[in-house]
Amino acid sequence: MEDQIEEMELKPVNVRRTFTLRSNVARQVAVNFMPSRQLPYGTLRLRRTTSENNVLLESSGDETDKQAEIIVREMEQHQRLMEDNPVSEELRREALRDLPQGLTMKRNVRAKLSASVSLRSKHRPINMFKRLKYRISFAWKKARDRISDLIFSIELWYEAIRHVEGHFGSAVGSYFHFLRWLFALDLVLAVLVISFVVVPQALHDQHRNRTGSMGFLDFVSGKGGFEDSLLFYGHYHDGDIVTTGPLTYNMPFAYFFTMLCLYFLFFALLCYRTAYSYRRNFIEIAGGLSNVFASKVFCGWDFGITSQQAAALNASSIYNEFKELLSEQNKNQVTKSFWTKFWQCLVNIVVTAFVLGLIISLEYGLWQLLSSETDLSRWEIYVSSIVTFVLAVCPILFHLIVRLEFYKPRTGFYVTLARTGLLDIGTLTLLLVYWARSGSECWETSMGQEAYRLVILDALLSLFLIPLVEFARSFIFKMNPSDSPPEFNIAYNSLTLIYNQAVLWYGMLFSPLLTVVVTFKFFLLFYVKRECALRACQPARKVWRAAQTQTVLYMLVTLSLFTTLFTIGSLFVRGSSQHCGPFRGYEAVYSVVSEGVLQLARRRTLAQVLAFLTRPGVIAFLLLSLCVAVYYMRAKARAQRSMVGILRRMLVLQSKDKDFLLAAIDKVSNGEWLYSPKPEDQGADSHTWKYLQEVRKPSNAGYHFDPTRLNHSMIERPRSYAKDIRPNSYHMERRKSSEDGETDSSFSWQGSGNCLNKENDAEVGKWL
Repeated sequence: MEDQIEEMELKPVNVRRTFTLRSNVARQVAVNFMPSRQLPYGTLRLRRTTSENNVLLESSGDETDKQAEIIVREMEQHQRLMEDNPVSEELRREALRDLPQGLTMKRNVRAKLSASVSLRSKHRPINMFKRLKYRISFAWKKARDRISDLIFSIELWYEAIRHVEGHFGSAVGSYFHFLRWLFALDLVLAVLVISFVVVPQALHDQHRNRTGSMGFLDFVSGKGGFEDSLLFYGHYHDGDIVTTGPLTYNMPFAYFFTMLCLYFLFFALLCYRTAYSYRRNFIEIAGGLSNVFASKVFCGWDFGITSQQAAALNASSIYNEFKELLSEQNKNQVTKSFWTKFWQCLVNIVVTAFVLGLIISLEYGLWQLLSSETDLSRWEIYVSSIVTFVLAVCPILFHLIVRLEFYKPRTGFYVTLARTGLLDIGTLTLLLVYWARSGSECWETSMGQEAYRLVILDALLSLFLIPLVEFARSFIFKMNPSDSPPEFNIAYNSLTLIYNQAVLWYGMLFSPLLTVVVTFKFFLLFYVKRECALRACQPARKVWRAAQTQTVLYMLVTLSLFTTLFTIGSLFVRGSSQHCGPFRGYEAVYSVVSEGVLQLARRRTLAQVLAFLTRPGVIAFLLLSLCVAVYYMRAKARAQRSMVGILRRMLVLQSKDKDFLLAAIDKVSNGEWLYSPKPEDQGADSHTWKYLQEVRKPSNAGYHFDPTRLNHSMIERPRSYAKDIRPNSYHMERRKSSEDGETDSSFSWQGSGNCLNKENDAEVGKWL
């Protein structure tokens, strides 16, 4: 090969120029056959103009400046390269180092690029205010990092959760993470409610005497001495609370704005948390797990496991998941008939209708139970016990019913969560509607007592009864190992947390200290469930996607709070009891704002403005604008989704381009650059010739060979420097993938070279 290069260097200038032109043309044709150049569209592919390609292919020294300008113009399109900082300078050096040009060209480009960067530079001496701004931002960043390190060092239950994850994996650990997050949320909620509502009322009640019994049944039912206490809504004062100083504390204002701010603040927090988790666990990985088996092999192991038994169970679970994936893949290959699909869809619809009918029947029965009049003492405890029992048994029933349907395991799990959440939220909404229409003198206190009883009874069930059952099953399994071991039911325990949080959302307004009760319950529940998991349960045989499941749980908590806001806004804000509570002096709860804060009776202009803003036309315009904004955002999201798909396809094509070019480089290094599976005697019948002449010319082929550029004195034609074809080459046996689109499977360097040689010889012969 070196002898051939030396022989070519001894040729005249016009011969070397002709050979260079032909090599450039063959190279351009080869590039046009790369997989990424066979797309029917030009998205994300920079097309150069014919003149620019001609300039780059010219070898004359007069065109050096034009070539440098073209290169600089292309590099100026990258913003990071044109910044005036050390990082961009290093990037420019790397780009110049990788530039496939001579040293003279690189120096010219560097000079022009430096001048362009200097002109674009906006560096000025930093003034005092900007320097102060930078110092404050740096100090804030350092303080934030230190606070994050401090919080991480004192993270609650960190070692306990790590210990559980070491024995059961991250799926069971996700339940305890979710429990800890709800505990922290309710703890902050309890601190704020106690600070702004309970403590001022307690200061006001210093000289009041308590009356009524306070036995165990009174503690469970919220009756007796607990009814007229800080625990419920009806006890709170409806006027100003006078302190020892000259200041006064308006309890209606404090109660209304504290509850309003807390509801909306935590709703925004839950929305952000849900959206963040959804984006991280669903959107960012969408389409990124195309090679499921490879991802499972290299990324499926849970490195948080520390015990040998848990490691063996995790290996068994991964093995079972491989079996499920293979079975699902084989099932997907089996085409189902129309009647089979119709039957499965019909069964799903019938079972879903049955479940909805069951939920409606339960709600109707609950309404009749609440409306029934009886002389039985402590009747409210029986009603709450029945509601707690139904809400505890129905998730298990729904889990059995979903097996009759033709859902995938994960879809069936989501369906069960949705049905259980619908039952819980529907039951709590029905209780609120019933007590709001009951005609009681203080129905808010009755609703608070109902929520309080549900939390207490569920605490007895979750903290005592269910752990006893789990320990009994563990004892039976130890006595008779042939039975199935008790597993830690992540779905059921998570639904219990969601139910308690939903009861808190509904009852917090009518029972401010319910936040303390639920927080203390979650605190005890963590230790009880940890002991049950470590001593009485076995790791689940089913593999859970902990992150995605936790996202669904966040969605259910957010949905329960949204339903609470809608129901309370419809029933409570427009009208409240006139016999108890802090709003007994107002016609409606919102009168606290209209009459107490804004004083619309005195400010006629403000009243007219608010009346205009609350007209149906204005509201309809706002709703229409919201619909247009939602449609625009949805269209934008769909466009971004399609762009993401194009980018992913371009990444695949880039990898194919690299494979194509590496194969060509390997051929050149082995002396096979003229290899072609077609014999030379076929001539114009080769696939490459037909592709260039009959099918199409590549749309981005920027260079067109012009024989008039050849030197008039050119007589000698350069001969071919091909070596013999190596039949044992690896690349001769490579087959093209079917995904290469329109790429010619028989394209070769020889085909393009022969084609161009024959055409140019004919043209030059005519010219001579």
